[in-house]
Amino acid sequence: MIPKEKLKVAVLMGGDSAEREISLSTGRQVLDALNPEKYDARPVDARGLGQNLTALLEPRPDVVFIALHGPHGEDGAVQGLLDWLGLPYTGSGVLASALAMDKALSKKLFRAEGIPAPWSVVVTSDEPENTNLASLAPPLVVKPNRQGSSLGMTIVHETRHIREAIRLALEYDNQVLVEEFIEGTEITVSVLGNSHPFALPVLEIIPKAEFYDYASKYEVGGSRHIIPARISQSASRKALDYARRAHVLLGCRGMSRTDFIVRGDEPVVLEINTIPGMTPTSLLPDAARAEGISFPELISRLISSALEV
Repeated sequence: MIPKEKLKVAVLMGGDSAEREISLSTGRQVLDALNPEKYDARPVDARGLGQNLTALLEPRPDVVFIALHGPHGEDGAVQGLLDWLGLPYTGSGVLASALAMDKALSKKLFRAEGIPAPWSVVVTSDEPENTNLASLAPPLVVKPNRQGSSLGMTIVHETRHIREAIRLALEYDNQVLVEEFIEGTEITVSVLGNSHPFALPVLEIIPKAEFYDYASKYEVGGSRHIIPARISQSASRKALDYARRAHVLLGCRGMSRTDFIVRGDEPVVLEINTIPGMTPTSLLPDAARAEGISFPELISRLISSALEV
């Protein structure tokens, strides 16, 4: 029997966002998971990719595994480039990526479809000092509107600290989201698939810090993950339903992860991620393992999903 030719996979990682190191960690995990008997995989650093496509195209891959996080990775920019080049890639397309990255816009869409999300206002870098914040009563969450990994995020307990929190968030984005702080149980639901997506078990997050910040996400021991989450069956069913609906509403492909706070018996959407982390402490791989899907199998499924499109 003549062996099948290996599938050529370019793992796009690194890049130039504030989440570069996380992306490199995700990329290394993906590369380690790809069976060398089935895949001819190689890393490609996305830094400077717009000026030099040689690293990506020579040799031309059969599929690109996007292991990028943050601006230029999750926001539809690199997806548009790969569409133009005619290269299949993992994860969502341009529109879904851009919508998910814009927290304020995606939450408006969720609320319009009956998916609970916090109320919020957007402060821009053009007039940060002129925005009327008098009606906003702490506690509040202040964070960049189009950024990931909780970078630049602050929980504000006193009104006098709002401006300071906004200035910090503006270091990462020219739009800042100021929204109500919701107290409750933090959970996340990952969804896999294209035309027939399915949700993985509800995972509860217990961060050691006040909230699920950068250290909680990426430092070993920064948080505990409990599967299944210790919430009511009603709240669990709602979370699974909302996550699937959010995935379909935005037009996500391959994978997504929707984060919630359960207030009482109601899951409230915090955000949706189209390229969840794949580091040793990440949530999606943990949820997949609870469903009996090993990490190498998860990566293979995502590649297969990319080739279905």
